[in-house]
Amino acid sequence: MIEFNLPYRRRGPAGFTLVELLVVIAIIAALTALLLPAVQAARESARRSTCSNNLRQIGLGLLAYHDAHEVFPPGLIDRKTSSKPKAKQLAWSVFLLPFIEERNTYARFDCGFAYNSIQNRVAGGTAIRVYNCPSTARLAADRSGDTTGDLNKNGQWDPGDDLAFTDYGGNFGFTGLNRPFMSGVLIWERPIPIAQILDGTSHTIIVSEDTGRGAAFDGQWANGENIFDESGPINDRFLPEFLWQNNEMWSDHPGGINALFCDGSVHFLSEEMNLESLASLCTRNSGEVVEGSSF
Repeated sequence: MIEFNLPYRRRGPAGFTLVELLVVIAIIAALTALLLPAVQAARESARRSTCSNNLRQIGLGLLAYHDAHEVFPPGLIDRKTSSKPKAKQLAWSVFLLPFIEERNTYARFDCGFAYNSIQNRVAGGTAIRVYNCPSTARLAADRSGDTTGDLNKNGQWDPGDDLAFTDYGGNFGFTGLNRPFMSGVLIWERPIPIAQILDGTSHTIIVSEDTGRGAAFDGQWANGENIFDESGPINDRFLPEFLWQNNEMWSDHPGGINALFCDGSVHFLSEEMNLESLASLCTRNSGEVVEGSSF
């Protein structure tokens, strides 16, 4: 028998060819493209839930305020006008502080001075977690951080500088569709008791999202003009872009906004909602009842 001694060849480790590598990369890219929307949707769902919880805390605070004073706080006290330029213009959200576990901030806030005074710079500049929505992304041109900062960029403090923002506004009422002026719950100079909410607390909005506003659109939580008189659809993009956040119901949640009702419940309102139904929810005694299925 003849034996052949063939030279020994050591086999190297197996590897990917260029084609195989490109196929793997393509599969990973496809999986990423499929998973990314689901991940983003899950994150938005969590942010929307946090926003809803913020409003629930605000609602519990408002009801506790009502228990203590037998009225809801007025939307604004001591309003600034052309004939009264040095008024204090204090917001409902100032008087709510002790009822949302912000007693220390309230203790530092001096209600004897204007919301934008030097006396209230520190307290009014405190960012309140429950006053801000984590989904807020589209910001007004004059809002970039947690506070107004140096509004006129002159390098010194002026009234209104350094005040913290909020993404929630009080319901002042609805303009148009034959609704009366100041038909909401948080209005100028007048506290409203539950007894005057004739449409029912579960059918009347008291606070809703109005996100991303800067100082020009009264986005400071201490500012008494942090109230909105709704006049059109939710997330009304038919307005010029610079007016999108002009004290109207607005959010960065896809499809609508979170709204707090006078009974402490929170509902998601669709931006496709019928305008008559929205107007009814914004008024306290219009004599109309909007069923929950219409939200």
